[in-house]
Amino acid sequence: MSKSDYNRQVARRQRIKKTTLIVGVDIGKAFNAVGFMNKEGNVLGSCAKLYNSREGFEQFVNMIDGLKAKHHLRDVLIGMEPTGHYWRKLAYFAKDHGYEVRFVRTTALKHHRELDESSSAKSDQRDALTIANITREGKYIDTVIEDGVLRQLRTLSKARERLLRYSISAKNSLHAALDDYFPELHELFWSMGSRSLWVILEQCPFPQDVMLMEVSTLQELIARSSRKKAGSALKAEKLTEAAQKSIGVKQIGSADRYRVQMCLEEVKRTVLSLKNIDKQLKYLLKETSAASYLMSIPGIGPLSAAVFLGELGDPAHFHNARQIVKYAGYDPQESDSGSRIGRKFISKKGRWLLRKYLFFMSMRVVVLSNYFHEYYLRKLETKNRVGQQPRRKEILCAVAIKLIKVIFALLRDKREFEDLAPAVAA
Repeated sequence: MSKSDYNRQVARRQRIKKTTLIVGVDIGKAFNAVGFMNKEGNVLGSCAKLYNSREGFEQFVNMIDGLKAKHHLRDVLIGMEPTGHYWRKLAYFAKDHGYEVRFVRTTALKHHRELDESSSAKSDQRDALTIANITREGKYIDTVIEDGVLRQLRTLSKARERLLRYSISAKNSLHAALDDYFPELHELFWSMGSRSLWVILEQCPFPQDVMLMEVSTLQELIARSSRKKAGSALKAEKLTEAAQKSIGVKQIGSADRYRVQMCLEEVKRTVLSLKNIDKQLKYLLKETSAASYLMSIPGIGPLSAAVFLGELGDPAHFHNARQIVKYAGYDPQESDSGSRIGRKFISKKGRWLLRKYLFFMSMRVVVLSNYFHEYYLRKLETKNRVGQQPRRKEILCAVAIKLIKVIFALLRDKREFEDLAPAVAA
């Protein structure tokens, strides 16, 4: 643990007063286990099982009010392990009632369970008290519950990522179907998202269907759906030749036609839904002033800015760039033992979607920004801690960390990025 991390943990522990009621919640799908402690670590009352219902949530508030009155407590600090998506209901309910809600890592819970019990034995009640103890010691995550436009950006970003996976799966399914029936189409239409391919598959999805149509009709279909109308005649001729020479399955039945149309409809649905989500993200992005500072960096567009702000939350919650680096999982880790010096690697313990888009942003800024391009070239000329030439992925991770520092400074100072002038060749 670094000195700054230790000091931050001490500061969290000092924030807890003698009048603070510490609540540990082990989240579950049907019910939650709840344990209560005070600042000294004494267990207050008995562990309870609260169901995820209106009655259960009201019982939760009544138990907190009863313990506050009995032990003369005023503040409430709730720690919970964010299991799946089940934590959201209780967390936002507690936030609406004025309780402070913090989160603990799953790894921290596992290690503390073994330290406290000298065993890996697990139960919901034991975990609830362990979470309360971790929270009491200030070993929770700095993440806070967001609301407003930033939460909307995060929700849409997550939905877009899931839809993107469905879209890739749908395109792979359509690709596999065409491999069976009309493999030559891959040479004419490079993308399963091509509008011209969609039109062809709607009108004549199989080689025998193409051969029954006139070349002029095929040309009209392609020209109507393609931006490059000049090449529609040549593509129509090549499509007819491909149908005549096709090695695809010849015996086509109703099930085969249904398979192709089903795959096509799924591709169209996911592609068009992705475009709608992108429009919604751009619309929400206009409601936050921080977006203009991010997009002033060459290589960062609306989508990257929306995902970054949605995953990051309110930048004011971060006191330095190092916290964002750790939050994204880009904090370097060492693996040394005795005289052996190992490579550094990133922890990957932060938000994976934020880390993914930061990597994509790094690949773009080193090409489009003179400042980051020069930084990339300097890293190419250096050697890593084991005396070897760093790999490209290592350098891009270093660029991502540098990008976080630049973004933090822009958001802190509320100013736009000023790129370096391009270097003049000698």
